[in-house]
Amino acid sequence: MFFFKKKEYKFQESEETACFVCDHVMNKTRPILYVTHEQEDGFWQFLCGHPNHIDSNIKIISLKQVTGLDATVNDLFEMPLGVGASRKSTNDKWEPFSLNRS
Repeated sequence: MFFFKKKEYKFQESEETACFVCDHVMNKTRPILYVTHEQEDGFWQFLCGHPNHIDSNIKIISLKQVTGLDATVNDLFEMPLGVGASRKSTNDKWEPFSLNRS
């Protein structure tokens, strides 16, 4: 008999919470290196950090799907609204930053 380890999911938000990802992340051609938890609407964005994204590159998937693409985003499960985090590579620690745009 085989036992499969359930993938970890730490977020308090529902697994079905809609999140924005770039097509690079969705297609696994680039890793998640830039994350935001928007103050105004609570939306999560999980992006590759490439500076030249356009709106047509954005996809909507569930938060559970995001953790399936990269389980290390579970490290951000307590990130409050109005905060983002970035890293240079998947081997680096997440570095938080404020989204205060004023």
